[in-house]
Amino acid sequence: MVKKNLLEAPCGIHCGLCPLHLAITDEALRKRLAERLNMPPDKVVCPGCRAVDGFCPVISEQCATWLCVKKKGVEFCCECADFPCVKLAPCADKAPLRPHNIKVYSLTLRKTKGAYEWSKAIVEIYNLYYKGEMVIGRGPVLKQ
Repeated sequence: MVKKNLLEAPCGIHCGLCPLHLAITDEALRKRLAERLNMPPDKVVCPGCRAVDGFCPVISEQCATWLCVKKKGVEFCCECADFPCVKLAPCADKAPLRPHNIKVYSLTLRKTKGAYEWSKAIVEIYNLYYKGEMVIGRGPVLKQ
């Protein structure tokens, strides 16, 4: 059995693929994020949700999804009896810029295939999300 990784957020986002996590070691990315978010560069980095108890640096409070998971005593939202809930609902607002619209897909994959298969597939899922193009009847495919 694969143990949960510190970079696997309860909501289905893979923190290790999040720009805030990548900015820890990428100074140019950190600078771009700081400019885009109008925040100091040292505030746009994150070691992962589990490492900071849900205190994402770009929100002004502890993550409500994090608090919910802790309250319900589960490790991932997909283990909850109320899954999926409105906290995981997709939204078109900033969809091309943020991974939030793939949360339910990510969590469903984890729940049905297990942590090991999820960990093998998640990078490709993010690539399709950010670099893919939706083809009716085929789903997202990488742009040629």
